[in-house]
Amino acid sequence: MKNVIITGVSGGIGKAVAMRLLAGGSSVIGMDRVFDDEILEAARRFPEQLFLREADLMDAASLPGLVADLAAEYGPVGGFVHCAGFDKMAPLHLTKTEDIENLWRLHALAPMVMIGAISKKKNHEDGTAIVLISSQSAHEGAMGHTAYAAAKGAIEGYLAPAAAELMEKGIRINEVCFGPVRTPMASGWMEKLTEDGLRKLTESYPLGIGEPEDAAGLICFLLSKEARWINGQIITADGGHAVRKV
Repeated sequence: MKNVIITGVSGGIGKAVAMRLLAGGSSVIGMDRVFDDEILEAARRFPEQLFLREADLMDAASLPGLVADLAAEYGPVGGFVHCAGFDKMAPLHLTKTEDIENLWRLHALAPMVMIGAISKKKNHEDGTAIVLISSQSAHEGAMGHTAYAAAKGAIEGYLAPAAAELMEKGIRINEVCFGPVRTPMASGWMEKLTEDGLRKLTESYPLGIGEPEDAAGLICFLLSKEARWINGQIITADGGHAVRKV
């Protein structure tokens, strides 16, 4: 694939997706606020495949121009994966308005605006594939994650009408709904669990807590031509959580 934009490319899932695509010969436009050493080294190893662009996704007004600039510089966008994200755990009575707005802005508003820009004829090619990431938190009673879950629920509601419209432009869009994946973001709340809480969490995932490579495999499949018959779907990968014995 050519010119797959990956936001949060220095994060756990974003980095795993980028590395898998690079190994397969695809070109990647990696976006983040700061790039870690591993991504910078990858850019040196793949100078013709990995292009890095610093960006503040919270500045939604700048995103259409950014997408247009990337398409003009590197060619039409062939794929888009929105991996950038954060969570802010808090009980309902302590949840701050600012945190709710920031979670919505990054997890929902930013990808919606970027997809709108990608959908312009000059900015994409026929066969462009988009993958957004949702969370099991939007479907279960994950206490303390209400604002995060609400933002993920927003992009799930966005999917069907967006898929119908984008399909007419030769663009597919799907979402993946993951259980816990061992990323720096997830470690932020998992490390706060008691020993008993962590044990119960682990036991509720018979196939284990996910690794970034597990997530990347599904995302890259949905980006590929092998998934050309799949559109507007939310695909769950949860380590057997939903069908476990209770």
